Amino acid sequence: MQKLRRHRQRFKGLSVGLDLHNQYTQVSVLDEAGDECRVERIVSQPQLLGRLIDQLTAAGSAVQVALEASGCFLWAYDWLVGRLGREHVHVAAPSKVRVIAQSQEKTDANDAWWLAYLLWEGRLPQAFVAEGDLRELRIASRELRSVIDQRSDLMRQMRSHLRQLGLTFAKRDWASVIGHHRIADLVAQTEATHGTRGQVIARLWTRIEQMDQQVAHWRDQVKAWSSKFDQIRLMQQQLPGVGPTIAAAVFAELGDPARYRSAKAYAKATGLTPGYRESGGRRSKLHITRAGSTHVRWALTRAVLACMRCRQGPGLAVQRWVERRSRRQAKKAAMVAAARKLAEGVWRLFAWGETFDLARAFGPPYPKLNV
Repeated sequence: MQKLRRHRQRFKGLSVGLDLHNQYTQVSVLDEAGDECRVERIVSQPQLLGRLIDQLTAAGSAVQVALEASGCFLWAYDWLVGRLGREHVHVAAPSKVRVIAQSQEKTDANDAWWLAYLLWEGRLPQAFVAEGDLRELRIASRELRSVIDQRSDLMRQMRSHLRQLGLTFAKRDWASVIGHHRIADLVAQTEATHGTRGQVIARLWTRIEQMDQQVAHWRDQVKAWSSKFDQIRLMQQQLPGVGPTIAAAVFAELGDPARYRSAKAYAKATGLTPGYRESGGRRSKLHITRAGSTHVRWALTRAVLACMRCRQGPGLAVQRWVERRSRRQAKKAAMVAAARKLAEGVWRLFAWGETFDLARAFGPPYPKLNV
């Protein structure tokens, strides 16, 4: 945990902590002096939440509210923003509120009080909440990743069953029309001659074809929502290995990169930066923090994987850089480091308006090394 920054000016009004659940919400209200002046539990409904806010604002006091970005918080967030304004609604990042997550006396009343107290102190670690078109893009990109992963699992199961029969096909057959027909013929023959295992393979193939339709649908949705953001188009043009799906996922999860104070801060939000411990003058590196969105890490590492399959173009420089670095560390760690460099390049692209300098980040694509 880093040192606290300079103390902020305290809010002139009431600070409200909401521990939100599906059926009920625990409420804790602190006055300007930081004393708890109201504690209650209400049913999680917009009407009752509105009655609470009306009672708190009836005396003319300003109100600011804190809630955690977990579970079913979006409906309450949207309602509170419409009622109080975005500047008075704060969403805490659950993974960073360790005083709640690791508490030995974790109760709803304590959780609500800590949210209100951290908000009153100006120390609440806030989460980014996508709104409007960006939220629609985030939903579409997450659904696209989900159906792609489900389809990949089905493909692996099908290939495993075929190997039990001594049969196989080229991976590139998945992506071509001719190859698709070749697989369909193989499945039909297997179903006719191999009993129960043939039936399993046929059913898996049917489900894969259904998933193909879902993947195509969500790709179209991501493309439609991405067209509303020029930043996504710029990421595709500038960064190696970054296509429409990857660019949409990164931008939808983290929003405008310029809102981060530095390239290191942006990379840290992806969870791809290593942690460290220092004690007694000795400093040791830890594994990557894995903080932030898993979808961003998935997207950036996919971009590096795409570069590893390149035979020409900008992605070749990334591939050679990973190969050189793999001589002194694990290849997976080298690929994570490359993904982190791409994240820093995204920040410089929008915060400073820099064109992505491939040679500066990864060096020229030297001849392939024997690793």
